[in-house]
Amino acid sequence: MHMSKMNKQVPETPETIDDSYEKRRKTRRIRLMFTLTILVLLLTIGISAFSVILYTNRIKTERIEMAEGITQLASTFLDTDQIQTYLTKSENAPGYIQTKQTLYRIKENAFGIEYLYVLQIKEDGCHFIFDLDTNNTNEGVPVYKPGDVVSFEDAFKPYVPQLLEGKKIEPIESNDVSGWVLTIYHPCYDEQGNCICYVGADISMTDVRDDVRLFVIQVSLVSALFLILILIVAAKLSHHYRMVSEWEALEKKQEQSKQLIREIVTAFSKTVDMKDKYTNGHSFRVARYTAMLTKELGYDEDTVEKYYNIALLHDIGKIGIPEEVLNKPGKLTDEEFAVIKSHTILGQHALKDIGIMPDLAQGAGAHHERPDGKGYPNGLKGDEIPRVAQIIAVADTFDAMYSNRPYRKRMNFDKAVSIIKEVSGTQLTSDVVEAFLHLVKKGEFRAADDHGEGSMEDINNIRKKNDDET
Repeated sequence: MHMSKMNKQVPETPETIDDSYEKRRKTRRIRLMFTLTILVLLLTIGISAFSVILYTNRIKTERIEMAEGITQLASTFLDTDQIQTYLTKSENAPGYIQTKQTLYRIKENAFGIEYLYVLQIKEDGCHFIFDLDTNNTNEGVPVYKPGDVVSFEDAFKPYVPQLLEGKKIEPIESNDVSGWVLTIYHPCYDEQGNCICYVGADISMTDVRDDVRLFVIQVSLVSALFLILILIVAAKLSHHYRMVSEWEALEKKQEQSKQLIREIVTAFSKTVDMKDKYTNGHSFRVARYTAMLTKELGYDEDTVEKYYNIALLHDIGKIGIPEEVLNKPGKLTDEEFAVIKSHTILGQHALKDIGIMPDLAQGAGAHHERPDGKGYPNGLKGDEIPRVAQIIAVADTFDAMYSNRPYRKRMNFDKAVSIIKEVSGTQLTSDVVEAFLHLVKKGEFRAADDHGEGSMEDINNIRKKNDDET
């Protein structure tokens, strides 16, 4: 009797059941917070690192282009027939002092150029002709006089054969007598095509490093603030999850996850629009038009939501485009337009590894493809183009024409609609254009403040601008 009482199980009370259920819910909340934190942290780190890499490459490219332009400009002021005289007679040679003063003026107006000099390359080393005094800004760096011979630094030795042949070489990074610099050499030829000398320019890599370091600090601060805000949102979501039933909490979490994704995507799309001053608000309008078209085409609400988010980031690659090209007020050159077009590849590369939404990169990478195969970057045709990119292309084209820019007013609504109708099947996918036209008939897309005004500029000119802007 006594033993049976000892072996008898204690029945569960409502209190013990509630306590067990609460522990399970608490465990789920912790897992949710941990997973969400890791996802946001990885996304923030990934995009921050990508931004720093792009910024570093852009800074170096800008400095190299500046140095190449300066050395080429300086070479035009050199009298190649007088180089040997300059080398032997120095300041006593006719025109030497005037040429040196010209080189000083060029250097003073060249941002980022640490040293500017002219030299001959011979078997025994570098024979200096001009070496501009740096006003002792770099202690320990000598100023060479005409005729001084300096041995080749280790970083230059592999390029000596090319230099002796008078060939142009690639930029060389070194850390020797002149400090940590990136060197550009521009060959100067006489009328017979012989290389008489080289104009050299050194870019301070210390300045480049300091610029990048400042940018890293700025990106880190913004990323930290962004992460804190997301964690606050996540904490509120977790707290609310605790207050509802398990089934209701699951549905609520899914909805909040969608909202969180929307907020993250929206934040980064704002970054794109803030950088491109000429198309501010473009990403949000294209996303809204994309959602309207997706719904008109008969897709479900989840697809409409997904395509909206993808469209928000269709231009994220513009973060990697130099501002002087992206915000150029005048007409773009062919080279600058090629740089603009690269935003599709940059955007696809930035988004392709985000596992939480694997389709995110499709809109960024393919929204400039065309059904006739004449688009970019891959020349996709017809159904080879992802469906979301087909829809974004129509929304993007319409907004490029039907939006005010600082340098021109929007196109007349009917004119914009007629152009989209005209390029159906060639530049834009036919059934998406049909959906667009159905919505136009319903009174959609036309702005509330549109009373029939707008540009009626020649169609060909409008298309050229549209190519440049989108």
